[in-house]
Amino acid sequence: MFGVLVEDIPVSELRGELTATWQLVSLASGKDHQMFRAVIPPHDKEVHVTFSRSGLNRLKTGLTRAGLDAGYFQWPPDDDPERPPYRGLKALEAEDAGIFFGREASTIAALDRLRGLREAAPPRLLVILGASGAGKSSFLRAGVIPRLERDDRHFLALPVMRPERAALSGETGLIRCLEQALKRAGIGVKRASIKQGVDEGPEKLLHLLGELAASHPVEAMPGQTAPRPPAVVIAIDQGEELFATEGAEEAARLLGLLKALMLAREPDVIVVIAIRSDAYEPLQSAKALEGVRQETFSLPPMPQGAYQTVIEGPARRLASSTRALRIDAALTQRLMADIEAGGGKDALPLLAFTLERLYADYGGDGNPSSCRRVIGSVSSKSQRPP
Repeated sequence: MFGVLVEDIPVSELRGELTATWQLVSLASGKDHQMFRAVIPPHDKEVHVTFSRSGLNRLKTGLTRAGLDAGYFQWPPDDDPERPPYRGLKALEAEDAGIFFGREASTIAALDRLRGLREAAPPRLLVILGASGAGKSSFLRAGVIPRLERDDRHFLALPVMRPERAALSGETGLIRCLEQALKRAGIGVKRASIKQGVDEGPEKLLHLLGELAASHPVEAMPGQTAPRPPAVVIAIDQGEELFATEGAEEAARLLGLLKALMLAREPDVIVVIAIRSDAYEPLQSAKALEGVRQETFSLPPMPQGAYQTVIEGPARRLASSTRALRIDAALTQRLMADIEAGGGKDALPLLAFTLERLYADYGGDGNPSSCRRVIGSVSSKSQRPP
């Protein structure tokens, strides 16, 4: 938590809980002030404010080191040192948080929404909406969840679920994800016991989630009599699969269980569902979730200016490794020109596909830009991968 002082207030005059738990940055002290123009609504009155340059630099450095930036996640992972830096049409996973570029602003906004939900009364449900190909899966798996896990004082995230054809019993269903989370926390529970809890209703599941939350002790803040356990986050990717004909029975049971978990007073449970915008209506009107307020977070198309970091960022992560990779400026310019020519709206999956092919075909010598041509045109729908 960063506290920003916009007036020159002596630290001794601040409340103890601020100086004890916040990292304070003064923008009002010193003599290196820079003037900024500001417009105050509703009458658009123009004013001028001055902030310390060194204070702003300290704040920027602190925010970067707080762990939200991709550079502060290890990559490649220790257990997969040869992991490709470009994943193509596959979603980025948690271990790819270090190469998740281009969505920094949206990630911070989503984290802010989740912090607000934690403070709100139950039930707590956040729906991430986005068009097909917008990168919702990577946003959830490599963007939001790994950064949420670093805020372990407030959140405890289960492995991301995917309904597929068995939302409860499948390999990425609720039972398996609970089993993984309990094992990771050192809580020995057999899968059969978890399955029995799912079959019997929410009480057993609430007990298991309570054990999970209790396994992550939190120190009390100044003035608190008892610390509040972290909120358990249940994240579901590809939410449209909940409404497929095959597996509909388990999906309906899952939604009913989620409602009961969200309504419970303890532990705090937040459900996050990523779903295509054009498939949201069945979730919005699902009878199993009747009475649950659904907050939505729209993931817009990636800003065109962000595509450069998508192209060059993963290569930079390999700069000090044995797989050093160089991206020529000419290659970036060619790709950016194709994106601009196509309007940029559906460029992300096509760009990801192109970069994966370039790396696979030409990246072995550390210089994928040595190719004589770019595979296809990012803007050409006729070149869309199958």
